[in-house]
Amino acid sequence: MQNILAPFWERFGLSAFAAGNYDRAEGYFRKLEQKDPNSMSVLRNLGLILMAKGDAEGAEAYLLREEKLYGKSFHRHAALADIAYARGRRREAEKRYRLALGEAESASGGSAEALRPLIDMRLAICGDEKSFASSRESMKVFAEAQKLKADGEAEKAVETFLRSAALDPSNWPALNNAGIIYLENLGKPEEALKLFERAFEASRNIHAARNIEVAKRKLGKAGVR
Repeated sequence: MQNILAPFWERFGLSAFAAGNYDRAEGYFRKLEQKDPNSMSVLRNLGLILMAKGDAEGAEAYLLREEKLYGKSFHRHAALADIAYARGRRREAEKRYRLALGEAESASGGSAEALRPLIDMRLAICGDEKSFASSRESMKVFAEAQKLKADGEAEKAVETFLRSAALDPSNWPALNNAGIIYLENLGKPEEALKLFERAFEASRNIHAARNIEVAKRKLGKAGVR
């Protein structure tokens, strides 16, 4: 029965992850982990899900295991670089980002070419102590914004997320989160769309792309052009 359900669990888990429902996504991939703990899909996606949930240490363990079993690749270098960046390991992050750019996928015409601008931005930040210190402050401000959002302080949360983004131009989740509040809490889809577009321009991330479409649909229903 589990073998029959596995493809559905993976599909549901990926859909939940794309929708930003990380707890639900983790639940499906935990089921898959019980069936095949060394599956590339399980290791990769649990690593990415835990990273999205803020568990950098747990994410790193899964992604390092994936790399040990399946070898080095653009996506493994990039994901591990993001974790090193989040954990304040500047030189390690810089090294991993450079390794990612050395992989064929990131070359002109490669499948990951669109991700180069974000990696180049992170490399520039890692190469400058002052910029990297600013990125650490950005993370602290981001956490403040998350708390404000949880406490129902929508307008203050937006303001704080935008301050976080200003401290680190690669912090596209701050723009994305501010856009979500504009869209879902403050009823301002036009403002939300602007932020989602900025987030997507920086990251080419699937969540930002999805949110752009949601904001456009809401604008259409409201008759705004």
